[in-house]
Amino acid sequence: MKIIKSLPSVISSLNLVSGAAATIFAFQGDIETAVYLILFASVCDFFDGFAARLLNAVSEFGKQIDSLADLISFGFAPSAILYNHIISNHILPKEFAFASLLIVVFSALRLAKFNIDTEQKTEFRGLPTPASAILLIAICFPNNFGFINITNLFLNDIFIISIIALLPILLVSRIKLFSLKIHGFDFKNNIWQVLLLISTIIFLIIFGISGLAFSIILYLALSILRQILTKKEQII
Repeated sequence: MKIIKSLPSVISSLNLVSGAAATIFAFQGDIETAVYLILFASVCDFFDGFAARLLNAVSEFGKQIDSLADLISFGFAPSAILYNHIISNHILPKEFAFASLLIVVFSALRLAKFNIDTEQKTEFRGLPTPASAILLIAICFPNNFGFINITNLFLNDIFIISIIALLPILLVSRIKLFSLKIHGFDFKNNIWQVLLLISTIIFLIIFGISGLAFSIILYLALSILRQILTKKEQII
């Protein structure tokens, strides 16, 4: 029974190993492999919590190892990818490329806040670190498998500077973002998640993996719209 109860921690460890390996590949210049490893880490991040709830194995230890794994996989590894993206494509001078490390710092702050915030049970406050990581890897992914190539946008220095400036703010902001978990089979209770899922599939078809960047932007927009509509309903 103890072995079964340790399954969530094993999955979190796979998340951690994937993030560490992604960091190594990023510094070696193999961005494509690094991106796939982070995507695998995000799958592990989903299933460790799912397994913990299913096995009734939720614990403070599991919570901490999950956060430590997330810091590597969704903080440090994406920063390494962004750093390589800036340097290899000569987007900014090398000295400015180190600004990508801000993602690590603010990811740590975001995770620390999440661990002590009891309000983040059914929704998030601030951009979750996996969402931040997905946005970054979508921007830095070297190959395009979609119908429309938007590589030039992601190589623009103003765009990259904006991302480096905005992501840390979003990570520690108080913006309320809906949870991506599906709650039962009632469409009404999952309408925002379904809209995001359908849009993500469309973005992937049109733009390839780069389309995930638009999914994260849409996630922010839908969350803000949801809050506005909720407030209006409360007033009425």
